[in-house]
Order: sequence, then structure tokens, then C-alpha cells
Amino acid sequence: MAAAAGSAVNVNAVNDCFSIGSTVVCTTCFNEEVEGEVLAFDHNTKMLILKCRSKSTEELSDIYVSNLSLCSNVQVIKECNGNFDDPQKLNLEQVKMRLRKTVERRQDYLKSKNADVSPEAQELYRAIAKQYGYNEVSWQGLNIQILNEVTISPPYRVDNVVSSSNNETSCNYIKRIIKQFFNTRPSPAPESGHGAPASTSSASVSPTSSSLSSSNAASGSPVPAN
Repeated sequence: MAAAAGSAVNVNAVNDCFSIGSTVVCTTCFNEEVEGEVLAFDHNTKMLILKCRSKSTEELSDIYVSNLSLCSNVQVIKECNGNFDDPQKLNLEQVKMRLRKTVERRQDYLKSKNADVSPEAQELYRAIAKQYGYNEVSWQGLNIQILNEVTISPPYRVDNVVSSSNNETSCNYIKRIIKQFFNTRPSPAPESGHGAPASTSSASVSPTSSSLSSSNAASGSPVPAN
């Protein structure tokens, strides 16, 4: 029997309570609220498929597949009156292709992981792999190896690029990738505290300039760097 509109559903006691065309809202395990039209529901696996309004365009719909065993606050907002359009047939070949590409991207990402190096080094690995392909880049201990002939050792700067075959073309190209990688990264925040060295234009600072800097700092105005 269908649950009453607007009432919460006990997931552990779910039966065939989601009729196709009804509007259901639930909260996922990521604390995301999802509301949409029921396309299908499998009682044995507690899998619910919802067609939701697209966040990017009104011409398309987003399809959510939710495991109700991991959801909370499941409610039927609107019951279907029995008249609904048959759902469009899925292009299974396209679904399989997207699944295969998603798995491949995840596998490629896992290749870049190395527990013994910094996250920055792993990002550099991915930047190089995007140019050469993940099959041509690998970790050799702490070193990044490209095309089985070019090696980048810590700290992974331009001076750390070495070619076993003296391939200057590959080395120069990889060095450009490294330069671009570090040039586009945000600069680290300057350290503050007693250990930060003070920069002055002369050996002594006049009381006038000292009081001016203190006044600017107190008023929130920027102090020009010497």
C-alpha cells in the first residue's frame, strides 16, 4: 500500500510503496536532499531511481540511483494519479561506455597515488600523465618515470630531470610541464612571527618612519614595503 503524501517512510519496512510517477524526497548519506519523480524501485535491493530537475539546464533531467538503506527522511511528497508517461528507454551501450570510462579514470587516478611522496608531487604526476598518458608514466620508488627513459627525482624541479638516453627533446618538454605546473600554483602564504626576518632599506629606521608605520597599521591602512 502506498504511503500517504508527505509522510516519512520507514526504510526497514519498505514494501512496494513507491509507485512510478510519484514524487519522493530523501536525504542521502552525504546529507544531500534529493527530490524527484520515481522511475523505478527494487524492493529487494532498496534501490530507488529518481528523475530530478537538472541543475544545469531545464531541457535535461538528472537521474539519481539511491540506496534507501543509506538514506534518511524518505518521504512521498505526491502520489501518482495513475497517468504517467512511460520512461524513455536507456541506451545500454552508452551507459556501459560511460561506466567503462569512469572506471578507467578512477584507475588512472589511483596510479598517481603514492603514500611516500607529497600531494604536490602526486599532482605533478597527474599533470605529466595528462600530456603523455597514464600508461607512459609510473612511480619508481620516489621517482617519476616517463617513457621508461626520463626520470624526475625529488624535489621534482627542472634540475631533477634526467634522461637515460640523453633525449634532450623529451627532457625539455617535461621541464616545460614542470615550469608551468609550479608557475600556476598559488604562492605559499608568507610566514609571520618572531622568526620572520625584517627587511629594511637602511641600517637604522628613523623615529618618524617608525611612528608612521605604526599609525598606518593601527588604522588598517597598507604599509608600503621597502
